[in-house]
Amino acid sequence: MIDPTTYEPIESAAIDTDPFLTAAERVYRTILRKIIQGEFPPGSRLPRRKLAEITGVSQIPVLEALKRLEQDGLVEYRPRCGCIVAIPTIHRILDMYALREAVECQVARILSQQVTEEQVQQFLENATALDAVLYSSEEEGYVSDLHYRFHIQLAEATGYESLVSLLRKANFLWLLWKGIHSKREHRVQSKDSHVKLVKSISEGNPQYAEEAMRNHILEAKEPLLKDYNQQTV
Repeated sequence: MIDPTTYEPIESAAIDTDPFLTAAERVYRTILRKIIQGEFPPGSRLPRRKLAEITGVSQIPVLEALKRLEQDGLVEYRPRCGCIVAIPTIHRILDMYALREAVECQVARILSQQVTEEQVQQFLENATALDAVLYSSEEEGYVSDLHYRFHIQLAEATGYESLVSLLRKANFLWLLWKGIHSKREHRVQSKDSHVKLVKSISEGNPQYAEEAMRNHILEAKEPLLKDYNQQTV
């Protein structure tokens, strides 16, 4: 079960000291964490020399990590400027939600045909905890992490790593832009939106489950676009 009382941010600092990680992987996770947690906000320059000093490695692992982050869509290269943290645009937000819709609707279809009663109960417990904090005074980073974990766990239950990998990428972009993803987005959804989603999946009807997931994602999409438009006026 997702424990709402124990908050450890995604890609926590503890993983950076894993002795089995390569230098490039350690740098990748360090930069990823700093981007997601807002220490490196959109538009921030990412000079290789400075990053090498921060992470205690040469510039070669830093270059490898930046290339991987660029593939993830979290970093972009600008001539005469170098690498910067990706800046959100309407096209990128729409692209992110197109990916989420495709992946998560497939997740819902698969789970509707294979989910066990034990998994349903676990998902319901997690959904109940998540729905409770969406309307609480908890800080946004905690809520975002809990939301991320819930949807990743659904994908993991399908047994298809490709779906999990694609969803992680989409959610990294969502977390990057959570600064414009205000809690107003949460509040346009019903107070038991995630519980309803799990119940829809448990009905055993792939089409019904897919439609429920699509509606769930679209409920979150429009407020994000509205917040973005308001902040770019």
